Amino acid sequence: MKTKRQTNLKWSASVNTIIFILAILPCFASASAQENEIKLNTAVDNSIVDAEKLIAPNYIKVEELVVEEIKQSQAAVLPAVEYELEKPRFVFGESKNRRFVKRENDLETVLTINPTDIKNVNSEKILSQANGKEKFHWKYALIESGVFLGFQHGFRLMQEKTRRELGGPFFRDWQQSVKNLRGWEDSDNLFTNYIAHPGQGAITGRIFINNSDRAKKQEFGKSKKYWESRLKAMVWSAVWSTQFELGPISEATIGNVGLRQKNGHSTMAYVDLVMTPTAGTGLVIAEDAVDKYFLRNWLEKKTSNKFIIRISRSLFNPTTSIANMLRLKTPWWRDNRSL
Repeated sequence: MKTKRQTNLKWSASVNTIIFILAILPCFASASAQENEIKLNTAVDNSIVDAEKLIAPNYIKVEELVVEEIKQSQAAVLPAVEYELEKPRFVFGESKNRRFVKRENDLETVLTINPTDIKNVNSEKILSQANGKEKFHWKYALIESGVFLGFQHGFRLMQEKTRRELGGPFFRDWQQSVKNLRGWEDSDNLFTNYIAHPGQGAITGRIFINNSDRAKKQEFGKSKKYWESRLKAMVWSAVWSTQFELGPISEATIGNVGLRQKNGHSTMAYVDLVMTPTAGTGLVIAEDAVDKYFLRNWLEKKTSNKFIIRISRSLFNPTTSIANMLRLKTPWWRDNRSL
C-alpha cells in the first residue's frame, strides 16, 4: 500500500508539474510577444524620431526659404511654396499625420495670409532700389542740347539780318538787347511764334525726358509721376529757352535780337519765353498720347509692316523723332518697345 501510495504521489506531482508548465507557457509567450512588440515599437519610434530629425529641419528650411523669398520677390515665393506643398510626405501614424498637417497649414498660412505683405514689401524694395539707381544723365543732356543749339544758330547765321548785327561791342550790345525785352509781340510771324517755338520747346523737353531714367519710363495717363516728369521737362525747356533768347549764346548775343525795333515793336518780347516751354510741353504730352493710343494700341496691333510703323512713328511724333536723332537713335526709336 505504501509503495502504491508513493507511486500515486509521484504521478500526482508529475501531473501537477506538467499542468504548471502548461500554465506558465502562455505567460512566457505573452511576455515574449510583448517584449518583441516593445522592441518593434521602440524601433518604429526611433525611426520616427530619426525621420523627424531629418524632416523637421527641412520644414524649417522651407519656411526660412519662404520668408527669404517673400523679402525678395512675390513671383519667386509662390512657385517655391507650391512646390514644397506638392512634395510627398512621410506618414508615421495618426499623431504624426496631425503634426505634418499642421506644418502644411503653417506653409499655407504663409501663402494665404501674406500676399498683401509680399506685395507691399516687394514693391517698396523694388521702388527703393529703382530710386537709388534712377538718375539724370547731365553729360548727354547737355551734349544733345548743345548740338541742337548749334543747329539753330547755324540756321540763323544763314539769315542776312543775323549776319548784319555780328559786329560791334559784344557786351554792350548784349546788355542793350536784353533791356529792350518788352511786350508780347516781337514782330515775328504766327508760324515762328506759335509753331516753331513750341516745337523747339518740345524737342528740348524730350531731351530732358530721354536723359532721365525715371521720366522716360512714364506713360501717358493719370499717373502722378507722369505729370511730375513732364512738369520737370517744362522747367528744363524754360531754362533752355531763356538761355536761347537772353543768355551768353543766344539771339541777344548772336545777331543782337532786340537791339532794334521792327514795325514799331521790339524784336525781343515775352511771347517766345512763354510759348516755347508751355506750348512745347503741351506738344510733348500730345505726342505721348498719340504714341500710346494711336501708334502702339491701334496701328501696331493692326499691322506688322515695319515700313508703315517706322514712317508713322516718325511723322506722328515729329519732335520725338528729332530728339531721337540728337541722341544718335533712329527717328522711330522707342525706349518702351522694339519695332
